[in-house]
Amino acid sequence: MKQLPTILIVDDYEDNLFLTKAVIQKLKVNLILALSGPEALEKTRGIELALAIIDVQMSGMNGYELALNLNADRSEYKVPVIFMTAYYGHQMEVLEGYRSGAVDYLLKPIDSTILLSKINVFLDLFNQKRVIAKKATLLKKTVDELTRVNDAFKKSEEKYRSYIDNAPDGVFVADETGNFFEVNEAACRITGYLKEELLKMSFLDILSEESFEDGLTHFKKTVGTSKTDLLFNHKNGTKRWCTIESVKLSETRFLYFAKDITERKAMELTLKVSEEKYKTILNASPDGILLIDLKGVITEVSEIGIELFGFESKVDLVGKNIFRFFPSDEKNKIKEIIGKTLNEGLIQNVGLKIRKKKNAIFAGEISSTLIQKSDGTPLSFMIIIRDISQRKKMETKQIHADRMANLGEMASGIAHEINQPLNIISIMDKILFESAKTDTIDIEFLKDKSNKIFENIIRIRNIIDHIRAFSRSHDDYILTAFSVNSCIENATSMITEQFKHLGISLNLQLDKRIPQIVGNTYKFEQVIVNLLVNAKDAVMEKKNKQKDYCDLIVGVKSYQEDQFLIVEIMDNGIGIKNDEINNIILPFYTTKDEGKGTGLGLSICYQIIKEMNGTIGITSDRMNGTKIRLALNIQKKK
Repeated sequence: MKQLPTILIVDDYEDNLFLTKAVIQKLKVNLILALSGPEALEKTRGIELALAIIDVQMSGMNGYELALNLNADRSEYKVPVIFMTAYYGHQMEVLEGYRSGAVDYLLKPIDSTILLSKINVFLDLFNQKRVIAKKATLLKKTVDELTRVNDAFKKSEEKYRSYIDNAPDGVFVADETGNFFEVNEAACRITGYLKEELLKMSFLDILSEESFEDGLTHFKKTVGTSKTDLLFNHKNGTKRWCTIESVKLSETRFLYFAKDITERKAMELTLKVSEEKYKTILNASPDGILLIDLKGVITEVSEIGIELFGFESKVDLVGKNIFRFFPSDEKNKIKEIIGKTLNEGLIQNVGLKIRKKKNAIFAGEISSTLIQKSDGTPLSFMIIIRDISQRKKMETKQIHADRMANLGEMASGIAHEINQPLNIISIMDKILFESAKTDTIDIEFLKDKSNKIFENIIRIRNIIDHIRAFSRSHDDYILTAFSVNSCIENATSMITEQFKHLGISLNLQLDKRIPQIVGNTYKFEQVIVNLLVNAKDAVMEKKNKQKDYCDLIVGVKSYQEDQFLIVEIMDNGIGIKNDEINNIILPFYTTKDEGKGTGLGLSICYQIIKEMNGTIGITSDRMNGTKIRLALNIQKKK
């Protein structure tokens, strides 16, 4: 609501005061009445007055004094005063009144019409003053706001300038044709030009020929925000790759941010070349190569790997978990391979069955390598898969051929083993001779001779059954727990007679307390036979070279050492040269004279023992003998 103007009326005669009030209250004003100067000052303190009507002649403080005091604290706007007086004094009094703030005089008795007319004039002036004051206030606010906006703009401009100047990337401000209006220090570093030089140039002057067309296309379509990679010419003749991000400021102004990516481009090129080499190597490998993440998911596969699994496309393998390509009985082994790779960094040549397309199974061999980040954190695995089906067939044939060769070499001993029971069976002639001399025969004599015949028939049958079993291929043999000592005894039984014939002492020291192990009993028996044959050849070669050598000794020992079951085959034969020890387990490598060995015996032994998770250790002293040590992990009986 609009505030009414306030008028002060002061007269020390109460009747005059109320008469004046009666005249003025017809107007829309607030009235303050006072009977003295001090009362008037008290009532109007802090109140804006539109007009004061004051009697000149008052006791205590006259009208002039009151006017002076009334305006003493009103420095901005003075209160206009109409003095009421019964008569005009001399001119000096009138002058004093005007100095005190008088704007007019009224003679008593006051004409109400004249009073109201004068008051209306001053009220109009007061209202105009209010309007002017309001406008002045608004103007001041506007000026203050403009000042604030101007200050903010200056600060923003300073901040913008600071940002532009200190930005790590090049900043170019250009028009629609590419001419530069503003550049920063980073832009100068990227191009090699000074600021004043660049301000006389455009993008067309620094664009490399290779990026010229792309640059023109980019600048033409710079609407809103766009981004592209362009090649710039440096002042020194080199070229710099920059990612240009453009922002349209107005119809004629564009802001360009240029990030120098020359080093990144060089790294990308190096990486691309490296990737091409990697792919070439990956696909040139004769083995299948897979990259898998830490969860076992295939992320990359070589062309041979795709072919190895029987698929037509990489899509059939990438994204699949590697565990789905192994039979259920091999999954624990592949988990163990990955676990060991994670701990040791490299696992090599682990044999296991692998499933290919349509669930076909093939014999495979896996090597696994851990790929790490620069800080050593595991990143992924590289799995190399080799199809060893043909090799397995060859090994099977080699093992069987080696077994048959051993049987051929042991033939004379085996014949002697069979000949002994045959001699005993020949007592049948004596039984028939005794029965011909008399009609009766002693029952006890017949029973005793018959038992011996049957015992030796069983002995012959056992020898033949063992030879038959030994000569077979046992690759389909189901692994089971067996006694190492029994294997050793069976092996020695086929060679004992041959050793006796050659004068070789065979010493067995078998610990009866050792546990059973899990494996192929016939293959392990072949290992023992091979090693005994090698020991026999070693002592015989020494005998041929050393005429006074007569103590031909071969020993076999079994015992447990911590978590390993140990079997040692020792001889005091010719020994092996130091530079040959590391080669003798290689296929077709032999130290024997030409025609006396295939070089497969120890190689086959190594394969069999490795399949049983065991190791072979060889120590030898030339002309003093050799010791071969088999160490097998003790496994629980299945």
